[in-house]
Amino acid sequence: MAEGFDNRPRVSQSILDNAASNISGIFSTRPTAKYLSGARCILKINGAVCAFAFGISWRITTNYTEINTIDNYEPVELAPQRISVDGTISALRIPGESPTMQEWQSHRLSFLFDSYIDIEVRDSKTDLVIFKANKAIITSRSEDIKVDQLANMTLTWKAVGFMDEAKPILPVTTEENEKALRDALRKLREMDLLPRNFS
Repeated sequence: MAEGFDNRPRVSQSILDNAASNISGIFSTRPTAKYLSGARCILKINGAVCAFAFGISWRITTNYTEINTIDNYEPVELAPQRISVDGTISALRIPGESPTMQEWQSHRLSFLFDSYIDIEVRDSKTDLVIFKANKAIITSRSEDIKVDQLANMTLTWKAVGFMDEAKPILPVTTEENEKALRDALRKLREMDLLPRNFS
């Protein structure tokens, strides 16, 4: 059959196409790539680059409770309770550089006096903060050592609050919300519960 009428590409062409499609979102010739990739990210712990870490994940959960009323089979409102932040860090196990040696994780004599650590993920191309937790604690550590591969470890952590690309602002978008906020501030001023320089 003539090659021009054969719809099946050659094996070498299929391999090249598959490879190109897999890495097209990772590598880009543009100054700012369209998609974020792990290769572009810089992980810092306590302000220092964590060179032996190869992965980080986090989860931000907003807990809500149902407000129920009498003779109503459905909740009338979902009231927010708290925001919890937790995640994991995957890293290679380097002898002499354990989390306790780096003072990231407490040991059995210091866990009562342990201090928070700072976790930051930043995009190296745009210098944007992808994720940042100023008050984090490592809650568990698991290590995996096998004879036929590099030793690695997984650190599980929890944090108080977080930051990302968005700047936290009050969700005041309508005239009704603005009026409610003004009324609340007026009542707080009348009760002398606001600092004098608060505006």
